[in-house]
Amino acid sequence: MWNKIWVIATKELNDNLRDRRSTILSLLYPLIGPVLLGALVLLVGSSLTAPKVAEHVVVVQGSDMAPEFVAFVREQGADVVETDIEDITMAVQSGTHPSILVFPEGYDEAFANERNAEIKLFIDSSRLSSIMSIGRTVELINRFNRTVSEERLKARDVEPEIAHPITMKSINVAASLSISGIFLNMMAPFLMFNIFIGGVYLAIDTTAGERERGSLEPLLVNPVPRWQFMLGKFIASFVFTAVAVLTAIIAYKVIFSGLDALGVGIKVNPGLADFSLVFLLCVPIMLMATGIQMIVATISRNFKETQTYLGLLPLLPSLPGMIMVFIPIQPSAWAMMIPTYGQTILISQLVRGETPEVSHMVMSMVATTAFALVLGIMAARAYSRENMAFAN
Repeated sequence: MWNKIWVIATKELNDNLRDRRSTILSLLYPLIGPVLLGALVLLVGSSLTAPKVAEHVVVVQGSDMAPEFVAFVREQGADVVETDIEDITMAVQSGTHPSILVFPEGYDEAFANERNAEIKLFIDSSRLSSIMSIGRTVELINRFNRTVSEERLKARDVEPEIAHPITMKSINVAASLSISGIFLNMMAPFLMFNIFIGGVYLAIDTTAGERERGSLEPLLVNPVPRWQFMLGKFIASFVFTAVAVLTAIIAYKVIFSGLDALGVGIKVNPGLADFSLVFLLCVPIMLMATGIQMIVATISRNFKETQTYLGLLPLLPSLPGMIMVFIPIQPSAWAMMIPTYGQTILISQLVRGETPEVSHMVMSMVATTAFALVLGIMAARAYSRENMAFAN
């Protein structure tokens, strides 16, 4: 039995391989997703990586009265530039300087006597381009103020903590991948698209195509059960689907490694073990996809109708995955029972560097495999119809 099935599968594989253009295209289609994903990350790489911070310059007037402040600012990695501009307001409004810090007469005496020493910071809050620079200048002033206050308290044997009754610590609870996670999540829906398009042309050609060419009827006359013919064609389509998915996964690994080396924002580079699990999770979906393709190609009236139906098929499992790219969904047992939906969640977890629960992986694979088995039985019955070999 298996000998005959293998002969049929080999025959279909060889026939499809002879068409070199179709074979090359079937290997190029899986590269669209990885290349597109890599291009997207490169185009928005500036938003994924921290921008280079330019050297901060504090423009002051009267810096000779504040040597302690000047020394502190330079210790913090910034620089101090003295200006003798008379009309300070006009200089700031015109954008000549984002801000100017003025140490008025008497500042040095008040500071030395440990009294409140007033300074003036001229800013123009209407100029958005200077807001970041102003913020950094204000932070330096506040930091200097805290440092001097603590030193004065320590000099009087007073604990500096008394002046700071509340200490605030910010805790970032955002996903560690941030924007990178969005791009990593795109891999799952792209893979779903590849699964449902990888072997579709072979499934159409070996059934609807042969039926229209009139070569299917003499083939079915042979003393071989029709379900064995179906299974042989099923295996051939599955092999091409598996090759397409494997090509896509290898391409994703190469793309992720390249992006990681370039440092453009992808902080997670899944290992070979993770990609192996991704391929394993895709196997039941490949079986399901091939089963659907065989059923549609068998019951459709002609080649054109089959091509129309199966051309729209890849969108169905891909659209939910695209939605999940932006809406985080926690894995659950019921989700694993839904074919393609559970795998999309698990694949996204793997590429993000998370560890999915083994029970979830087993449940998703068993549920999808069972559904694929039902589809295979339905395809075998569709092949057994009397008018199956004749174009309507």
